[in-house]
Amino acid sequence: MAIAIDEQLHLATEIDSVCMVLFDRWCERRSVVPLAYLMYTWPIVRATLPLIERLSSTLRDLVIFHFDTLDVEEHQMIRNVIEMAEHVSYAILNFRRHSA
Repeated sequence: MAIAIDEQLHLATEIDSVCMVLFDRWCERRSVVPLAYLMYTWPIVRATLPLIERLSSTLRDLVIFHFDTLDVEEHQMIRNVIEMAEHVSYAILNFRRHSA
């Protein structure tokens, strides 16, 4: 079970790093809409399942509703965050199942 917790912490750190890059890029460009979406759910103080899922959902909404405000690299970074969030969710749910 320690592996799942270590993986969760590693992925949460990676998610935070990618979000920081997105934040810096959007601040530089003064991209208010993407910043508003990101800042609605980030930074995540404590990597809990509901908060990580909310971040993932919010970034999905950003891509769906404001696709053209993002460049190719930002789309890729967002996809990476969503994938990592899904892995964290899986690790947490799997840990809960095995520890119950």
